[in-house]
Amino acid sequence: ESLSDELFTCCCTSGTFSEEGLREIIEHGLTPNSNHLSNYQFFRAACCNKNVTEGIIQSLLEYFPDAASDTDENGLLALHCACLNKNMTLNIVQLLVDAAPDSVRREDNDGMMPLHFLCSNREVDEIRASEILKLLL
Repeated sequence: ESLSDELFTCCCTSGTFSEEGLREIIEHGLTPNSNHLSNYQFFRAACCNKNVTEGIIQSLLEYFPDAASDTDENGLLALHCACLNKNMTLNIVQLLVDAAPDSVRREDNDGMMPLHFLCSNREVDEIRASEILKLLL
């Protein structure tokens, strides 16, 4: 039996979200039914989660390879969300870009690209932000 997309999103937004927990959920088959997914909100939620790791994103992309190129109703991609996360790493952004290369230049409904989100993120470390910015340019 699968968890609903909404419940899986709750797991991905949890303050105790971990790679081990995600693997346990996936191994027990408690993931959204990918045949019935209308969107990958849980993936964008994971990218916003301050506890997200490279392993979590890599695991999610293994099971849901289309998640990185999916947009929500506002045109937001996972990469947009990741660029707002103060704990985002270059390796995670690289995974997202590798999974959806065109996401770097994709604009949301307001004409904002991921690099705009990164530049507006005042909480991210400046050195890390400059490394990520080079990847997005």
